[in-house]
Amino acid sequence: MTKKKLDLAELDDQPNDIREAIAFYAAHTVLPIHFTAAERERHYTTLEQAGYLDRIC
Repeated sequence: MTKKKLDLAELDDQPNDIREAIAFYAAHTVLPIHFTAAERERHYTTLEQAGYLDRIC
């Protein structure tokens, strides 16, 4: 799979679901916040479908 690169300067040009998923992913990786598996799956799936992440097995 070819991964896309994200230019944060162009984040406003992305659809809302992509912006939410990126914000979730960033928060999840740097903050000690716990999320449900359903929340993680929803956002990760959005990023996978957009080509920003590889599928998590």
